[in-house]
Amino acid sequence: MIDDRLLAHWEREQAQRNRLRDSLPASWRNDPRPDMDVVRELYIEAMLRVKQQPTVRPVAIGDDDR
Repeated sequence: MIDDRLLAHWEREQAQRNRLRDSLPASWRNDPRPDMDVVRELYIEAMLRVKQQPTVRPVAIGDDDR
């Protein structure tokens, strides 16, 4: 019996990366500057991590527990 959970997890993350990559503006996708591909991939990884974090509701400024 083969456990496909790791493969499924990797495929989901790859699909998310591809969606993020496709959602970038054309100016980012086709930027000829040196190392822009590295910047693009770092941005995609950062966005992937942000989307994976649980949403925490910020405390309202007027809340006071005293």
